Amino acid sequence: MENNEITISEAKRVTAELKASILKLDALNQDVVNNITQLQDLNSKMKDYTSLLSRFEFTDEKEMTLNYASYLSFISKKIDELSKNSSLQKIERIIGISEKIINLSIVKVSLIVAVVVTGINFLISK
Repeated sequence: MENNEITISEAKRVTAELKASILKLDALNQDVVNNITQLQDLNSKMKDYTSLLSRFEFTDEKEMTLNYASYLSFISKKIDELSKNSSLQKIERIIGISEKIINLSIVKVSLIVAVVVTGINFLISK
């Protein structure tokens, strides 16, 4: 006669193995959920990029020229906005003043050198 009954220690061992398996499955499930979330994010980004790239799929040269002209117009507006920026104008003014100071300093150094050379020539000629 076989004994089909399990002992308490065997039941505890099987229960522990089942709990460990459940924990492993839970961890795997969490990894799968994280991967699905990442795939959804990538898919969303890819849709954004493909809609952007579709703007550059031209059917003919005329369409390409029109879109390129629109792009250049947009860029020129942005450049105009930047040039009107007050901080940029202040920087340009500072650079202009710096250039004037440098030019004045060069003139002063040239005059000093000319006076010194003239003085040396005057002393040598005596």
